[in-house]
Amino acid sequence: MIRQAVILAGGLGKRMGEVGKQMPKVLLKYEGKTLLERNIEKLKEVGIEDIAIVIGHKGELIKEILGPSFKYYHQKKQMGTADAVAAAKDFVKDTYFLVMNGDIVVDDSLENLTKMKPPVIASYKIDDTSRFGKLLIKGGKLVDIKEKTKEKKSGLINAGIYVFPKGIFQMIEKTPLSPRGEYEITDTITMMIKSGVDLKVYPLRGGWKDIVSPGNLGDN
Repeated sequence: MIRQAVILAGGLGKRMGEVGKQMPKVLLKYEGKTLLERNIEKLKEVGIEDIAIVIGHKGELIKEILGPSFKYYHQKKQMGTADAVAAAKDFVKDTYFLVMNGDIVVDDSLENLTKMKPPVIASYKIDDTSRFGKLLIKGGKLVDIKEKTKEKKSGLINAGIYVFPKGIFQMIEKTPLSPRGEYEITDTITMMIKSGVDLKVYPLRGGWKDIVSPGNLGDN
């Protein structure tokens, strides 16, 4: 059973315009609730109560709104998703833990994902994978991730939810800087695959959204 989770909520939200400058993107509302509240509820529905939140840009606002019920870890400089996960290293005590991007909207209950034998990466099928990390899968296992290719083809993408082994922190320490100068969790995952780790793929059911701009929020 997965009992611990880390929510990544430290991004700058550069494409959110003036709204993103005023508050963390995860505090924007979608259908009446903040993105962060929605994802915390998702985790609690599957019995995950021990939750850490990695904060960065205007993170004090998150602490003020959520209060002391959660553990907070500060990503001092936005250096990528792997760096954000590493910020919560001291929090993780269990053999496996869940990691979730804080700026996504998910309909799936996540119950079946947490019941799978870890490690696991969540996927979502879309018509155009060019803006995301496209997953290459064989026999239900991940064999590679192609980041933001120019091919506008349908396929399964990285949905930003993972169940990682605690040993991922050792892999993150070995993860090199990406071409854009960040430590990417997808690069860490690629290293895991090359080292022989079987990473299972869970296809999310229902809807999924990656909130990158105000247009993704609809009329909320």
